[in-house]
Amino acid sequence: MDNLIDGKSYRLVVQHSPLKDKEGKQQTKMFGVIYTYSCILANNWTSTEKDIITFYNERGVSEKNFDIQNNDFGWSHLPFSFMAENMVFMMVTAMLKNFYLYLVRRISEKVKPLKKTSRLKAFILHFVSVPAKWVRTGRKNVLNLYTNKAYYSEVFLE
Repeated sequence: MDNLIDGKSYRLVVQHSPLKDKEGKQQTKMFGVIYTYSCILANNWTSTEKDIITFYNERGVSEKNFDIQNNDFGWSHLPFSFMAENMVFMMVTAMLKNFYLYLVRRISEKVKPLKKTSRLKAFILHFVSVPAKWVRTGRKNVLNLYTNKAYYSEVFLE
């Protein structure tokens, strides 16, 4: 489809896919399947529609990665004045993100509130920001957790 904006021609690529519910089943109405439509306006006339959709989906994944690095791992406000130090900071936090993803994948199999796709804020909410107090009872120290969530040490010993 041709579109003319400010004297330049653009290509409109439209994709539709069936809308699915949480269980993965297609949602239907009285007249059939419900579709979700996505549109991409591009100036690329040589690639196929599938190539353009794949390219923009990959670009979206990359943008999501930078969003996570900016908001969860401090890339939006770099701590140093010089680029060399900031580059080391960015490399270390990128490695920490990979470690975090591995850790969350392992923990999410055992702990229900945490998902494989959970961001750092959810991890901190479930595991770091838990009110606790060491209490001496029966001649030993016991960690008393003030929460309704079930935290068990057996989960992490496997």
